[in-house]
Amino acid sequence: MLYYFNMATPAPSVIANLHRPPRKSLARWGDKFGAFAAIACAVHCAVLPFLLAILPTLGLGLFASHEVEFLYVAFATALALVSLVQGYRRHRMVRALSFALPGLLTVWAGVLLPAIHDDVVLHAVVMTCGGTLIAIAHLVNLRLTHDHANGTC
Repeated sequence: MLYYFNMATPAPSVIANLHRPPRKSLARWGDKFGAFAAIACAVHCAVLPFLLAILPTLGLGLFASHEVEFLYVAFATALALVSLVQGYRRHRMVRALSFALPGLLTVWAGVLLPAIHDDVVLHAVVMTCGGTLIAIAHLVNLRLTHDHANGTC
């Protein structure tokens, strides 16, 4: 028995996949949120020296505390590592990680090293640079994941 196979007509499963809306993956959401959070962190660190004088008068001195900063850096680290590792599993390129690791080391140095943490200007510069590197890593990872999903990688 011979089967006739027409190459011009795609299989029914291919047709069904053409009409399926793209899935919103957790990694893409994590990268978008991570990029936003890292940019917000960089802006926060750049503006914080000016706000230090204003926050206590507004009753918002809690946001300038060392504990909140430490928790934010820990959250940013967890979010960056989870989303970047998931992205790496998809696109297998280390470009995003090459921005993230120096950025994470920089923000942790800014939080943990007293020589950096006690100097307000140096601390702001170090944290801003680290936050910017983390934001770039999320954006690069988002782009690599998008390119991989579209087959242009």
